[in-house]
Amino acid sequence: MNPALPFGLGYILGRKGWVKNKFLKDSIYVVETNIDDMNPVIYETVIEKLYKTGALEVFLVPVQMKKIRPGILLTVLIPKDKLKKIAEILLKETTSFGIRYYEVKRLKLIRKKSADNSGHDKIGMNIGYMGRELVKISPEYRDCRRIASKRNTPLKNIIW
Repeated sequence: MNPALPFGLGYILGRKGWVKNKFLKDSIYVVETNIDDMNPVIYETVIEKLYKTGALEVFLVPVQMKKIRPGILLTVLIPKDKLKKIAEILLKETTSFGIRYYEVKRLKLIRKKSADNSGHDKIGMNIGYMGRELVKISPEYRDCRRIASKRNTPLKNIIW
C-alpha cells in the first residue's frame, strides 16, 4: 500500500457504517542510543548530519544511566530506507557502541500546503484535514522567522 494514500484507522461509526479516509497512515523507524560520555558540543554536528541524511525528527532527552550517571537518550525518527545511513552516522560520530531501532505506525492529518499572500510578504501555510474537515492551519516557521527579521519585529507578532 502506498503510505501517502489516505487510510482510515480513525473510522467513525455512522448510520451507514464506517467512514474511511480520515487520516494518512504510514510506518517509520525509531532509532535510539544512550550516551553518557560524549562532549555536548558534538551533538550539534551529529544532529545536522542526521537531518541532512533524511531524519524526520531528532531529539535529546536527559536520562539516568547505570552507576547514577547522567546521560542523553538520542532519538531519531526516520523513513525505513534510511536505517543503514543513520546507523553509520550514530556509530561513527558519537561515542555509542550500539543502537536500538523499532518500527512504529503513524496516523497523520491529510496535509496540504498553501500560501498567504496578504500584505507584502508570502507566508507558507500547512493545512491539516481529518477527512474533509479542516482541523488546523499553521504558518511555516521559516517564513515567519524571515519576515520577523526583515521587519525587525518579534517573531511572536508574526506567528500569532
